[in-house]
Amino acid sequence: MKHRRNHRKRTILDRKGLIERMLEDTSRTIDMMRHDLEKSVVDYTFVPGKDIIETDEDVIVQVDLPGIKKGDIDLKVTENKLKVKADFDFEMEVPQGSYITLHDRKKGVLRRTVRFPKKVMAEEAEATFEDGVLTVTAPKQEKEESFSIKIK
Repeated sequence: MKHRRNHRKRTILDRKGLIERMLEDTSRTIDMMRHDLEKSVVDYTFVPGKDIIETDEDVIVQVDLPGIKKGDIDLKVTENKLKVKADFDFEMEVPQGSYITLHDRKKGVLRRTVRFPKKVMAEEAEATFEDGVLTVTAPKQEKEESFSIKIK
């Protein structure tokens, strides 16, 4: 009987050590997977910054698209939202005789959907692209007028 008890105690301790090693291995694996996932998300997707400006008559959306060519941008406008899609391929030219020690070229598809704060007239929307900033101006369906009034 004594032999069994010692064996049982040793087995529990062995299992505890085994479980601790398994947890450490699992933790390391999760950290590596997280790093790989973050790298692939950064490498293959790009979420541009945006500003939404609302005036009495218009909704103006500005989207940062650095390094994107105007011809690679596809826009869709509805009365509720703006969809931006662009293919990007950031390449670096290297002079002949040079060597690349780190190659970090980005290529992929950018997608961004922006909800308008008010309904707009999609068919009257206009877009410009200058210095890497896409600006879409869409007139509101219901224009807001403001008036000054005197307090009695």
